[in-house]
Amino acid sequence: MMSVLWLRKQWLNLLAISLLASPILMLSNAAAAEALSAKDQGYLKDIARLGILQIEASELAVVKSSNEAVRHHAQEIIKIQAQLGEALKQIANQKRASLPKEPSLWQKAKLRSLSAKDGAEFDLGYAKTVGVKSQEEMVNLLGKIANRAEDPEIKAFALQHLSPATSNLETAKALLAVLKVEDD
Repeated sequence: MMSVLWLRKQWLNLLAISLLASPILMLSNAAAAEALSAKDQGYLKDIARLGILQIEASELAVVKSSNEAVRHHAQEIIKIQAQLGEALKQIANQKRASLPKEPSLWQKAKLRSLSAKDGAEFDLGYAKTVGVKSQEEMVNLLGKIANRAEDPEIKAFALQHLSPATSNLETAKALLAVLKVEDD
C-alpha cells in the first residue's frame, strides 16, 4: 500500500515538473526562432522563391522546349536547384525559419508570360529570363548574403552555393549566345 502511494506521489511530482517545464521549453524554441534576424529570414525566403521559380520554369522548359540544349540545361537547373532547396530546408529547419512554397507574384507573372510562348521564342525567353536573369539574381543574392547575413551558418551556406551558381550563370550565358546565333 505504501509503495502505491509513493509511486502516485512521484508520478504527480513528475507531472507537475513537466507541466512547469513546458512553457520554458516553448520559450527556448521561440527564442531560437527569434535568434535569426528578420533580414536573414528574408534572405532565406528570397533564395527559396528564386529556386522555386527556376525549378518551375525549367520543368516547363523540359516539356515545352524544342531545343535539346535548352531541355538539357533545364534538367540540370532542376537537379541543382532541388539540391540547393534541400540544403536550404535543412538550414531553415535548424533555424526554425519558414520558407515559402511558391514563387512571388511577379515571379508567377514571369512564368505565365514564358508559358505563353512557343518554339524558338520560348527557348530564347527561357534562356534570358530564367537562364541568365534569374541566375544573375541568384548569384547577386548569394553574394549579398555571404557579405551581409548576420548568422554565420547562413553566410557559410551562401558561400558554399555561390561558386556553383556562378558556374550555372556562365553556362546559361553560353546557351543564350548559341540560341541568339540560331535565331539570326
